[in-house]
Amino acid sequence: MNRSRFAFIFASALTLAGCGQFVGSTPPPVATVRSETAPPQCKNQHTRPKYAQIRLKLKTRANSFCVPEFHGFGGTIEYPGVERRVELVLRSSTKNIYDEPLLGYSGAPIFYLNLHFLAGTHFGTKLKSAGGFTGANIQAGQPYAAFGIVTVGHLVLRFPPCYAVATQGPYGGVLPGLGELFSDTTITGAGYGVIEIYPGMQVSQEC
Repeated sequence: MNRSRFAFIFASALTLAGCGQFVGSTPPPVATVRSETAPPQCKNQHTRPKYAQIRLKLKTRANSFCVPEFHGFGGTIEYPGVERRVELVLRSSTKNIYDEPLLGYSGAPIFYLNLHFLAGTHFGTKLKSAGGFTGANIQAGQPYAAFGIVTVGHLVLRFPPCYAVATQGPYGGVLPGLGELFSDTTITGAGYGVIEIYPGMQVSQEC
């Protein structure tokens, strides 16, 4: 999908304070089965009481990164290749540990994926359709919305939000295509951000 993926706006004091702290077909029927097994942890994952973390290097070809398993959430997120390989630190949490702004239009996030880009880069547009973010508290057949921002200096880069309908997987519901958030976007430099997952459709753009 070739389209501009970021809207640039000046950050509010609240946003800067939050982001800077982190060093057509019919949907399938609703499933009520809950997984009793958590997704596997990522390689070299470090788990703390409030979050789980990994550090990785983004690749120049379309690939996926492992979501640090935390409180039953985990899996993978596919992403387009990047022009410049950069390191990215990911922190998973079920609480708003960095006082991030609530990006959704209603309700509260069920999951936060905090992002720390150690340098700037540009994402391509080709995205693999495999894997997905998963968790026992995600219900198959139900829609979920993803919102995200990255703060670089005094600017906030907003991801156009999107939604996905969960399918059933071995560890609970699976949300595919969340990496579409990164499509054709430019991270202008080292910065902090977050992807927040909300229950409900909330937006019309599908991931």
